[in-house]
Amino acid sequence: MAVKSYLTGKYVDKNGALELLRAMNIDWTKRQIDWTSEPDRAGKRKWPWFKDPSNGKLLLDEGFIRYQYQHNQMRSLKSWLNNEIK
Repeated sequence: MAVKSYLTGKYVDKNGALELLRAMNIDWTKRQIDWTSEPDRAGKRKWPWFKDPSNGKLLLDEGFIRYQYQHNQMRSLKSWLNNEIK
């Protein structure tokens, strides 16, 4: 899937990400969200957070969060269907 197909242009900060996950019935903690935004030794974050140039807050496109779960669900479903067919 192309990146543009799941980006919405609606950006959320860490609190917004937590709210979005809760709305999806996924119960994450603030620590888990912080983990996705912490850079590793190479400076790469686990999720593609970026700094808002106007205020320096970390933001993330909400479509990325939705895609993570939809993509994994589809992969699991395809695997399950393939096992059922055999």
